[in-house]
Amino acid sequence: DSTQNELGIRIYDEVELMVEKSADEQAQESKYIDTVLVTYCIPNSELKYNLSFRVDRNMKTKKLREDACLYWGLSEVEFILKTMSNAKVHDELAIQSCFRENEDAHFSLVQKTPKNATLMDRELLHIMPKAGRKARRVAKQSAKRDEAKGDAATRTGVGDLAEQMLLLPGLFRYMTQRDKNVKQHLQRLKLRNICIYLTVLVMTIVDIYMRIPPALAFNCRQGVLELMTEGDGQGLSFDDIRSSDQVWQWLSDTVADQLLVPSSPLRTYNYPVGYLQVRLQEVQMPTQAQCPQLDSAYRVPENVTCFATWYTANKANTIEDDGVRHYFYGKSGYAGRYVNSAPWSFGNERSTSPAGEAWILGHFDEFDGSGQSIEYDLQYSPLDELRQAFLNDMLFLQGQNWLDPQSRALHVSFLLYNSNYDHFISNRYTVEMTAFGVVRPFSDIGVFRPGFVEYDLGFSMLSLDIIRLCFVLLICPVQIYWDFMYERRVNGAGCKHLYSVQGLADLAVGIIFFVMFGLRYGNFNVPSIDYFVQQAQRPLDAGEFAEQYNFHIVMDALISGLLLYRFAFFLRINRHFFLIWSTVEQAAMVGCRLLVIAVPVVVGLILVSMAVGGSYDENSRSFWSSLMRVMLLIYADVETVKDYDPNRGWQLSFNVALYFLMRLVFVNCWISVLIHEYQKVRVAAGSTEKYRWKEYDYVVWCLPWPFRNLYLNFLRPKIERPAKDLVEE
Repeated sequence: DSTQNELGIRIYDEVELMVEKSADEQAQESKYIDTVLVTYCIPNSELKYNLSFRVDRNMKTKKLREDACLYWGLSEVEFILKTMSNAKVHDELAIQSCFRENEDAHFSLVQKTPKNATLMDRELLHIMPKAGRKARRVAKQSAKRDEAKGDAATRTGVGDLAEQMLLLPGLFRYMTQRDKNVKQHLQRLKLRNICIYLTVLVMTIVDIYMRIPPALAFNCRQGVLELMTEGDGQGLSFDDIRSSDQVWQWLSDTVADQLLVPSSPLRTYNYPVGYLQVRLQEVQMPTQAQCPQLDSAYRVPENVTCFATWYTANKANTIEDDGVRHYFYGKSGYAGRYVNSAPWSFGNERSTSPAGEAWILGHFDEFDGSGQSIEYDLQYSPLDELRQAFLNDMLFLQGQNWLDPQSRALHVSFLLYNSNYDHFISNRYTVEMTAFGVVRPFSDIGVFRPGFVEYDLGFSMLSLDIIRLCFVLLICPVQIYWDFMYERRVNGAGCKHLYSVQGLADLAVGIIFFVMFGLRYGNFNVPSIDYFVQQAQRPLDAGEFAEQYNFHIVMDALISGLLLYRFAFFLRINRHFFLIWSTVEQAAMVGCRLLVIAVPVVVGLILVSMAVGGSYDENSRSFWSSLMRVMLLIYADVETVKDYDPNRGWQLSFNVALYFLMRLVFVNCWISVLIHEYQKVRVAAGSTEKYRWKEYDYVVWCLPWPFRNLYLNFLRPKIERPAKDLVEE
């Protein structure tokens, strides 16, 4: 029974209004397509336009094609509809039947190609049988191909060339890139920045050349080195010393003849300053406790004793030598000997300097300033008496076996002044003696000046450094602040600049310059005359002073390198330079990813080098020396390659593996990355002609805004102006 309301209108229950359909009919309706996407692919172009259409269940593809052609103003005779699998749809085919169950409702409106003679792989795949042996074989091959290449080619792209390019990684992106109107970098490249960095760079280079003129350090060092290590060409060479007897021979011949003879070449061209010091460092007497205990179960026989392998403060021999003491009793202070010399006793600070304790880094060990020493005044007169006393002392010490198996190092040090170059020359000659009986000599010669603010040139250099300090303050912190504000305005995060290479370079310029400035005018503030007096009062080592002097010059050179990098960064205003810079920058970013593979490989090669050549090659003794040897082998250093011994099979295998990995793999990988990135940058940056500057661009970039407005509004108001400035004012 139906019910009626007060107006007589019949009221139905909602159940009565429902259309009863079977489950199959409901499932079929849920799969009906009501919207399709049509993409118009412009012929001979990568441009595409999209439009979605609402369709009913009975609509034919012909009607859809006609509507799409009418919408884009195309001839319905020249264009057809294709699915994403590159198959043309029949005009009388219902849209509901055009797509597979898991396929997107997406058509491409493309121009006809009636003479197409090729088919794509997936077109052949779609016409294969759906059942049977051949179908199973095709399905297996298709699965393997999809697993190897991915399914990118089946998801995007239309047309033969575009679809096949998708199968090769990066090819589609490379071939479809266009001019990206790259001009954003011009906003932070200002003329004032180039002027500031160029000014500081020029002043730094001038400072380096004025501090150390060309060939000065080499001439000062090489002249002394040849005289002290080669002598007159007939005696023993210092580098050929391999025993303690040869050490005494070198002391008696070369040292005595060059330093203690008035007419010697060394004294003719140089002025000896202060004292000549001969210092010995030896370890304690052999004991059983000093033998290595590698296994607690193993006990060293009682009649076996061992020397300490390395020289340290707690292993140094502090026992006085009575024989040496008896010989030198009453002789200290006479015949040029230093009054406080005590070669029979141990001292913790026998070699010191105003710059700190004199540490010496040798081939095998590191040595402090302790030991037993004897000093001779190089200004003593008559010099023949000093020479005879030195020879007598060396002869006695040799007879007393002053150099014995306990000895670990003998140091000979003195200071010279060269008036021709107005520089001091620090000399250290060390003979290391290991617990294995190996004797290895090495020399350490440094050139320095104790003070800078001397004479008119010194004050001029001080003025130059003060001016340079003012310009450095424009870099750190002013330039850092400018770049910080630029990053915050453009990217919303100014802190990114502080972590960038440019920000770190500016910060490093400031820090290194302040350290160098403080070191230069804090440590090196002793006039030459006062330094002469200090050296004459007591024996002082000048090696540490020379090392600090060289270190502060290296810091100046490092500043020039950072400034050159920043100056080159601002030269990107030139389009050609921008292409090269961007190529190297992007290639370096890609190359950093290769470090994940390269670093473990290089470390493995270093360890192999230590294992293969550590027993006979001195350069393979430690990790860092092996690293240097591997790098020299990579770059085919002649002297390093000469050490190759073909009789060692492992070394041959190592060299072949090194060449294959580094030259054929990593070097070629880097070259390919560099070429690939250059092509990407070149295409993205567009044609150089398009970005060629005209008069207006130079005015905007070079002149500050008051002069720029004056030039553009009064002097040259009719010059050609672009619609939008290329450079931010």
